[in-house]
Amino acid sequence: MRRKIFSFVLCVLCILAACTASAAASVTAVNWGVDKFNVLRLVVDLTENTKYNVSIIHDREVQIRVAGTLDSRVSRRGSIKSDLANSFIVDRDGSGVTVRVPVNKKVQRSEVKDFLLKQDASTGRPPRIVVDISTNKVKNASMKYGATSVRRPVIRPGNTPASPVGNRVNFATTGGLKGKRITIDPGHGGSDPGAIGPRGNKEKTSTLLIANYLKQYLTAEGALVSMTRTTDVDVYGKFASAKNELQARVDVSTRNRADAFVSIHHNANNNRSVGGIATYYYPKSGYDYKLGNAIQKKLSVASKMRNMGTQQANFYVIKRSYIPAVLLEVGFLSNPQEEQQIASAWFQKTIAKAVLDGLKEYFGG
Repeated sequence: MRRKIFSFVLCVLCILAACTASAAASVTAVNWGVDKFNVLRLVVDLTENTKYNVSIIHDREVQIRVAGTLDSRVSRRGSIKSDLANSFIVDRDGSGVTVRVPVNKKVQRSEVKDFLLKQDASTGRPPRIVVDISTNKVKNASMKYGATSVRRPVIRPGNTPASPVGNRVNFATTGGLKGKRITIDPGHGGSDPGAIGPRGNKEKTSTLLIANYLKQYLTAEGALVSMTRTTDVDVYGKFASAKNELQARVDVSTRNRADAFVSIHHNANNNRSVGGIATYYYPKSGYDYKLGNAIQKKLSVASKMRNMGTQQANFYVIKRSYIPAVLLEVGFLSNPQEEQQIASAWFQKTIAKAVLDGLKEYFGG
């Protein structure tokens, strides 16, 4: 008899523990994004893993039902810039949280994929529910698509971004350069030399020289400049993991509430005859391509190098930045002729001036 009673009590305690665990989970943010293939992604940030369910209501509404509570700072309504949905609504009742997304056309359950991502300590990202809706997916990638509801992260001690809760990121895109906050990221540094040319010129050296000239020019225009590094050092620390080092660079722009992030690099190729100049962006804020294209136009004219265009890429620093961000590949160090140019003060100043002019155009100055 005692054994039965003990088993019953143990069962009840397990049930209560499970309920408590679910109740402890809280929704801290609701974000969305549209990728280059026009897939609409919904992301629900959580304090911890919990149960959830995704359903389609009458083919015209996607619902994400989450077991847990709702953080009081989460907006109950939000807009979505997609040709599939215009808004989302967040409801709370006694048994959980429901994120409702009305859609503009019929959605089949087979067109909706969902999964739970675990907490990512290296980037400070919390547990999150991800729902991808591919109803309007296109076969070929297009620059027409690409937007997101970017939010400013809360900064914890140690300058590591926590889960994005609360206010949207506020970054300026007009009004000229004066007063704008610009973060410049000289690529590589410290234990990481980057590309090394046939004559021994190191990427980390020339990117810092270009960055220093750019800082001078921007400051003279009244911009407020922050640098991820000002000397030959690792930003996170010596021999850090790639993620920690790159995230540390992103964190500089976050701490300084930058309006734009510019990362400066040089390219390399096994074929030494390959050369050119390119600007890369990741479509997340709605302004990344505009920033990149403005700078690339000035770079291609000033450098007289082969124009490789403004290209979309998945580079960490431009993808994880919460603001418009670009990564510049200023010539090929592997190309002997371009290496010689890259090493010259004239070229470094010319590139810095071209980036300045691109930023002026972007901000309307």
